[in-house]
Amino acid sequence: MTSDLWRRTGAIWPIGVSCSLTWCDLGAIAHIIQTAGIRTVLEVGVEHGGLASYLRAYGVYTGLAYRGIDITLNALNQKVREWDITAIDQRDAWASSTVDEMRDWLREAPAPALVFCDGGNKPRELHLYAPLIRYGDVLLGHDYHNE
Repeated sequence: MTSDLWRRTGAIWPIGVSCSLTWCDLGAIAHIIQTAGIRTVLEVGVEHGGLASYLRAYGVYTGLAYRGIDITLNALNQKVREWDITAIDQRDAWASSTVDEMRDWLREAPAPALVFCDGGNKPRELHLYAPLIRYGDVLLGHDYHNE
């Protein structure tokens, strides 16, 4: 079930790319990034790439490191795909090899990091990615109430 806010705002298009977040969601993520001093974001579940486009643009000005993974890139906006193909990978987020690779990437990435779980099974994603969190990092799940 969607909230009244979601029904009122619908989809948003930060940087011109559709996103399944609301403006309040995006604002909350921006607030977390700013107040926690986040320097790296791992997005699990990219879909169209609306949040990825915002974070990549934000990184141009702040140096924020970004990486996104999704089981399929079929829905990924073509402009996002062309912008930086190395930042978004088609990967099974639940595969142990993917979790290991993301752990290694996060170890090398600037701290603190935000791990944003927005794929298809939040309980499983949160269970798999919580152990990757270091002191000062933030783990965030989106649409948890739907699952």
